[in-house]
Amino acid sequence: MMKIKILLVLLLISTGYLFAAEIFEYLRATSNGKVITIEWKSTSESNISLYEIERSSTKQPFTRITTIEAKGYPNNYKYTDEEAFLRGDDYEKIMKNNNFTYRIKVIHKDNSFTYSNTVSVIHNVSSIRRTWGMIKELFK
Repeated sequence: MMKIKILLVLLLISTGYLFAAEIFEYLRATSNGKVITIEWKSTSESNISLYEIERSSTKQPFTRITTIEAKGYPNNYKYTDEEAFLRGDDYEKIMKNNNFTYRIKVIHKDNSFTYSNTVSVIHNVSSIRRTWGMIKELFK
């Protein structure tokens, strides 16, 4: 009986990942040295209400950085993360490692949710831009 319960739980978890994979035609993150751009294309949005973009840096948990409403039909989406190395991140750790990982939490109309696959990007920002960004952050 216990084996059947475990099998059912594993089946439900894997089904959630399969549905998340079917939601996206693609998901990518790119850096131009100034900002990180996250882009994706949905294949179906009939049961989706929101997308929450989450970011993680090395050995840090994912944190939500923005929420985007679903349009209700297949669409292209784009979000520009201008503060990848500022808010909620440990500056010393970021200086040593500038690798960021993103995922999208897909929130359905019944408030259930699934996660997309993760995408990683290396964000090389000049030290001048980092210093200026940190100074601006002090005055927010």
